[in-house]
Amino acid sequence: MTFRARPANMRHHETIAIEHENQRYKIGLGREIACNGSCGGRYRLTPVVEVFLNAQKVNSQLDALSSDGAVLMSLLMQYGCPPADIFHSMKRNPDGSPASPLGRAAAYLVEEKSNV
Repeated sequence: MTFRARPANMRHHETIAIEHENQRYKIGLGREIACNGSCGGRYRLTPVVEVFLNAQKVNSQLDALSSDGAVLMSLLMQYGCPPADIFHSMKRNPDGSPASPLGRAAAYLVEEKSNV
């Protein structure tokens, strides 16, 4: 059985607003807060451990599909699947850009990792 790295109960959360195909979404990114050594007031944020995605119209079919996709993406990452593998598996537009808002969230994670 594969091990799932469950996130800590208290996490840092950041929100990004995007627009995709004339629809507005909020992407939420959860990170754990890690102590550097003996802490002494110094903390660092870990890479993203969970993703939330919500459409502007709450409880719509689009919102439910977006949210469920983000839950699956979060579980993949918690079971050790790298965000780059998730991103490269997703559908693309003819110009190579992500075809879905979840693909945009995955692209953000890959972009962030390359800027570290």
